[in-house]
Amino acid sequence: MKVALTRSPEDVQKDKVALEREGFQVVELPLLEEVPLPFEVPKIEFDYVVFLSPRAVRLFLSKCQLGEEKIVVVGEKTAREVRAFGYQVWAMPEEYYGQELLELFRGLKGRVLLPRSAVGREEVLEGLKSLGLEVYPLEVYTVRAKLYEEEEIKEKLSQAQVVVFASPSAVKGLLANLQRQTAQSLLAQKRLLCLGKTTESVLRQLLDLPCLKPEKPTLESLIALLKTLA
Repeated sequence: MKVALTRSPEDVQKDKVALEREGFQVVELPLLEEVPLPFEVPKIEFDYVVFLSPRAVRLFLSKCQLGEEKIVVVGEKTAREVRAFGYQVWAMPEEYYGQELLELFRGLKGRVLLPRSAVGREEVLEGLKSLGLEVYPLEVYTVRAKLYEEEEIKEKLSQAQVVVFASPSAVKGLLANLQRQTAQSLLAQKRLLCLGKTTESVLRQLLDLPCLKPEKPTLESLIALLKTLA
């Protein structure tokens, strides 16, 4: 089975190794690029630092050191990245969605540092504020669409039986390359997999196409679902 991966080039390379180990053929189709941004941490003390992605962890902790702040993460990959830098994770919601993260903070007070993407969604930021926390968003990277010649992207999509969208940005990246009707036509006969509810929602909204979701938005759950399809 040939599977098209649409994350950033670096993430596609990492996931490709695991999928090929399981016997899948990978079509490399990164549809977004992550660009580091210059940033400066406010010179105040924080009670919590919240990481929503491994990328935010890498870019922040490669430049900054933490002290006594409690680290909260979303997702096992993000937790592993934190531990790779020598820090302990204070809390991680069982589910991978913003509402579950907010439940961890219900009843807590203090200052929260939120290193994140410049194009990140606002639900977590606004939700933490609504709970009475003092939140400082810090943009450490941004995401932009990776552009192709039209024939190149059509050729790559034609090779794949399954297309995996790991984020809403990847869906939008496809539409930065192709007209909506063209994208719908190319994807209509393929199995589409979305990692997470938000990605599924954006795919349905922008392309009006159904998709399957792994049990969790992790590489392990993705591979398990691909095996059932194969």
